[in-house]
Amino acid sequence: MTFDYWLLTFIMTEYFKIGKLVSVFGLKGELILKHNLGKKTSLKGLQALFVEERKDSFIPYFIETAKIKSEDELYVKLEGVNVREAAVKIAQKEVWLPEADFKKFLNREIKNKVKC
Repeated sequence: MTFDYWLLTFIMTEYFKIGKLVSVFGLKGELILKHNLGKKTSLKGLQALFVEERKDSFIPYFIETAKIKSEDELYVKLEGVNVREAAVKIAQKEVWLPEADFKKFLNREIKNKVKC
């Protein structure tokens, strides 16, 4: 895959908003993600979230850990966000997933519901 092709794919990707980083938790850069995915989830299988740092500017953050806090909230630890001050910079930002990840995640959740 050439860099030009990768860049074009990245630029043309459609994103879906899944929630917002509502606050910082602790001193090691953890954040609380309030999501609108409709059920408890730990985002298992997702490698990265995209934070909208500026209008239409989606910056990828790899997920180190994600733990369920409540029906619609998660504790998340993102790679490169290791102190409270770094977490404060991205708190209150909206969180998005690329279309492909969003569809995979939804399909997996639907399959889990059918199994129950």
